[in-house]
Amino acid sequence: METLRGIVQRLIYQNETNTYCVFLLEDYNEERTVCTANLEAPKEGDDLELSGRYITHKKYGRQFEAATLERLKPDTLYGAKQYLLNLGVKGLGEKSIDKIIAYFEEALLTILRSEDPAELLEVPNLRKSVKEELYNVMRGEGLLQEINRFLEKAGLTSRWSRLLYTTYGGATIDVLRDNPFRLLDIDGAITFSMCDTLRNSLGIEPNDERRIEAAIIYTLRNIGDNGHSCMPADELIGIVFDMLGGFADEIAARLEELLDYGQIVATDYEGLLYIYSPSIYNAESEAAYLTQNLMADSDVISLDLESFVEAFEAKKDLHLGDAQKEAIGLALQNKISLITGGPGTGKTTIIQALVEAFQQTPQNRILLCAPTGRAAKRLTEATGYEATTIHRMLMPVQGSDSYEFTKNEDDLLEADVIIVDEASMLNVQLYYSLMAAIPENAYVVIVGDVDQLPPIGAGFILRDLLDSQIIPSVRLNTIFRQKEGNRIVTNAHDINKGDMPKLTAQGEFSFIEVHSVTDMMHRVVALYKEALAQSDDELDVQIISPMRRGVAGSLAISKTIQQAINPAASTRSEVKLNGQIYRVGDKVIQVLNNYDLEVFNGEIGVIFSISKTEVCIRFMDKEVHVPMEDMSSFMLAYAITVHKSQGSEYGTVIIPFIPTYRQMLQRNLLYTAVTRARNKVILVGTKSAVQKAVSTQSGTTRYTLFKERLQGLV
Repeated sequence: METLRGIVQRLIYQNETNTYCVFLLEDYNEERTVCTANLEAPKEGDDLELSGRYITHKKYGRQFEAATLERLKPDTLYGAKQYLLNLGVKGLGEKSIDKIIAYFEEALLTILRSEDPAELLEVPNLRKSVKEELYNVMRGEGLLQEINRFLEKAGLTSRWSRLLYTTYGGATIDVLRDNPFRLLDIDGAITFSMCDTLRNSLGIEPNDERRIEAAIIYTLRNIGDNGHSCMPADELIGIVFDMLGGFADEIAARLEELLDYGQIVATDYEGLLYIYSPSIYNAESEAAYLTQNLMADSDVISLDLESFVEAFEAKKDLHLGDAQKEAIGLALQNKISLITGGPGTGKTTIIQALVEAFQQTPQNRILLCAPTGRAAKRLTEATGYEATTIHRMLMPVQGSDSYEFTKNEDDLLEADVIIVDEASMLNVQLYYSLMAAIPENAYVVIVGDVDQLPPIGAGFILRDLLDSQIIPSVRLNTIFRQKEGNRIVTNAHDINKGDMPKLTAQGEFSFIEVHSVTDMMHRVVALYKEALAQSDDELDVQIISPMRRGVAGSLAISKTIQQAINPAASTRSEVKLNGQIYRVGDKVIQVLNNYDLEVFNGEIGVIFSISKTEVCIRFMDKEVHVPMEDMSSFMLAYAITVHKSQGSEYGTVIIPFIPTYRQMLQRNLLYTAVTRARNKVILVGTKSAVQKAVSTQSGTTRYTLFKERLQGLV
């Protein structure tokens, strides 16, 4: 690697959401070089030594790409003044720094280079709090440089140095020398292989128990990404064996020790040992226990069901089917009940009836909720009764990034009835959080379509509740929502049964055949523009793609749409974050829960303002000012994946569906996408891709014992 030294003249660009930065450096020969780094951004006036290489950027020309960055201590009093200013110590302005320079003179340069600049505490006529803060910052800067060098020597980036220092303080290097896998505790973006690089540089043996333990816990921590709550011990050992490149006996032995210490948990079922992380084990077992407790309460509401149904039918001018009547009676006679069915089978009508029925009883404090904002809004419109998201109802703890809520077993919801819609999206942690906050005497009605895609995260609660056969439940099969010529509902049911849908060029369910990715992109862009022109709500038109990545994925489609309908313009503010440009007018989606901002995974909004420090986004029910550092959890949302569309409904849905999607051509995925549409579905693709999806059922297994716990088998 080459070395470059000089003074930072200007910070050209800084990504607030990560450590990428661009700055102009002037070397000691007064030659200027544009430098880039994935490291903590320097400040103007910093004296730096960079290690890296010169590259030629195809757009910006010759640059220096820094792999490491070290802030040098000053060797002149002028440099010392700039150095102290750049520390950003509160209360330390130019006048205060002049006092320090006048007091120490040239000796200040030696003090600034020392490991413990305690002499700074001696400066007269300077507030004690300022001196102490300066001393602490100076000590911290020195330790940060040590951490930087420690990580860089191991071949790792120093981008996590400050977070490590915040977490472990002056003991950081000792902590990592003792166990390099402690890196995993500070940031979810850090991978096992990064820690393994550090382990190797420290000369720790490949079969060291710290490495084996970290691999086991890391694997368990991430199995939820594939929907698992737990994993058979033999399969877990196999995965860890592949990660470590051997050591089966040592892995099995360490697994036993972790079980003994309670760092992981096991359940024995039908001759197999299933391994859990403690948090998921607690969520699954407690959720089952709370569900069983609710079922044990036999309190029955006193209401003349037949008279109520007759009055409701007359008021709404409709006729309830036998299964719908059964579902209403079931919910009134059981503390917990489940209603499932596909589109058009009358689930929303049942919820309307239940709201009116419970309002006629002493149990009339009703809460309606759903996993997403759009589903909650739809529920409000359908029932005339205020609905909210589950997260908002449970009130997330500020500053938490997990399933931690204000409403819990110590502060229960004030409700007699809780009706949960779109329950196919409930994973085990959210379901447990919900059940923990429900009063013992409350009624719970769970409504959803079990044939939708399983939820993101561990478990498949709706399916397991239904399959357990111990929860009072009704499956709706009769289609009520069907107008003459409307094929959305009937085609959705055909797909779900494994039958080819009727594909025509016109109508509420139209099909446009294309023969290449390029052709698909052109058609989708044109159709999106046309649909927007016909809609008075840009959030009511949505492209839904089977995949996120790839030439035909939602990311690529969103960028193409952005360029077509919201290109760069001198009158339109924009910001570049993580390589993606966001402009005023762009549609964006939150992809992680942000409890501080109360913006949750899957919420879609439109950017209406961009400043240096924040991006302002208008959502369906609120406006949120998002700090730049929180924008890393947003993506363009002109196109979204089927998984991200769950729980939402749109007036018009455009679905690209071509052979390129390969393994994602599955029945439940197409079914879920189609059922997101309220008025119009436009399928853009090939009949062969549709046929493959219809005939392909997902064979993915989710390891969970929630059903067995409900049945009392575990």
